[in-house]
Amino acid sequence: MLSTVGVAMLATAAMAQTSAPTPPSSAPAAPSATQSTASTAAETNLAGQGKWRTSKLIGVDVYGPDDKKVGDVTEVIVDKTGKVEMVTIGVGGFLGIGSKDVAVPFDQVTWSDQPIAPPAPAPAPAGGASGTGGGMASPPAAAAPKAPAMYPDHGKITMTKDQLKSAPSVTYSGT
Repeated sequence: MLSTVGVAMLATAAMAQTSAPTPPSSAPAAPSATQSTASTAAETNLAGQGKWRTSKLIGVDVYGPDDKKVGDVTEVIVDKTGKVEMVTIGVGGFLGIGSKDVAVPFDQVTWSDQPIAPPAPAPAPAGGASGTGGGMASPPAAAAPKAPAMYPDHGKITMTKDQLKSAPSVTYSGT
């Protein structure tokens, strides 16, 4: 019986793929149709319009005032109209064990598309440099421009990790 169902499904898929091709049009398409298609594609591409996907906000790192990571976004909370009100930040614990979620109003998070700059390396000690490189240091390669990611690189809040740990945890009703 299973083999009969499988054969029927394969036959249906094969028939769907063998539909008659559409004959080519003898007249060239009007330029206005091409332009409207291009503008429609640009309007539906939200990446360049400053829009973010909430599913991509989950997991974004959040840093405190000292540029140290305090947690990451675990939920995005919206009101009935769809306006984002809060994000919850997972703080504490190790590998998700023992951590808790703390709600922070969305407007208290400063979002950035640029990564946090790593701390500058310590200067080399003066005198007696042994020249370990043997040559000149090459400048860092310029990063190639990339398309908008539809989510920020990180968020920054004014609370420290200790303040978040002492804040009340979020509870969800119905779970």
